[in-house]
Amino acid sequence: MSIFRRRRSGQDTPAPAPAWHPDGPAHEPGPPPQQHARMEPQVIELNAAELAWLDELRAALPGGDVPRGPEEVGELYDGLFDAWHSAPQSEQGDPNAVINALGVAVGDAVVARVPGARWAAVSDEHGTELAIVASSAEAPTMFPTAAVAKRWVERERGWVAEYIGWISDRFTQIASEPSEQSQELASFALGHAVHSIVPEGGPLIPFCLVESAEGRALHRFAGELGQAVENAREFARGSGAVRAAVAWDGYLTVDGQRGDALFVEASDAGQPSIILAHRYQETPAGTHTVGEPMLVDRGAPVL
Repeated sequence: MSIFRRRRSGQDTPAPAPAWHPDGPAHEPGPPPQQHARMEPQVIELNAAELAWLDELRAALPGGDVPRGPEEVGELYDGLFDAWHSAPQSEQGDPNAVINALGVAVGDAVVARVPGARWAAVSDEHGTELAIVASSAEAPTMFPTAAVAKRWVERERGWVAEYIGWISDRFTQIASEPSEQSQELASFALGHAVHSIVPEGGPLIPFCLVESAEGRALHRFAGELGQAVENAREFARGSGAVRAAVAWDGYLTVDGQRGDALFVEASDAGQPSIILAHRYQETPAGTHTVGEPMLVDRGAPVL
């Protein structure tokens, strides 16, 4: 169910909601969906009128605009659901307003539980829909009003609290997983580290590999190992890059055996990191790797 169509920011009032539909976003009038050109969804920040409309919907709920946890939102939904469905059909009226308001309550409960989640508009070839999005590109997009509308028409109650918990956990789980791009950068950096000491030998000079719109750039940091690694991390934090990796030479214990290993920690800006390692051994015949690269930990953002 689409609760608004995108408006110019200069408009003072929101467009009226179209007739609601239980199966999700309403389509704009025009050719059948299969005739639409494929369009990647675009996230659009809400303008002042849309934000004000959200506040109006919150204030319209029983109890007004107050923070509500999942259980409270569930009780609110069940109460309004029971009242509307038990009323004579002639007195039910259009459920659009209450569905919109409940959708906002459900979305607000998710935003309160997921760091970085926010309200936005998501637009594709079918139209524009109010949604909950997060900073991570891999995070799901949630359409809370469509979720409420679908279950309202299917006469489903008692689902809200569990749904809020499930979708919040899904946001959090994906947000905590390093992106494919940061994983690829970590693998690339680890491969570069390996080629730097195999077969000639080490130790590795710590380096920082930063990635921006212009491409990748590698910077080495000589000196005492601990300080050199800290210098590499400090460089990454101040680089303004979209993602970065820091590599160093250290020790790794596997099955009780402590040995030399190359480490790389990489992340997108502001996102959790991935830490990879590849063991190596120095012999009279030269340096060679031991085993395969391995994931050893997750950490805080590199930058």
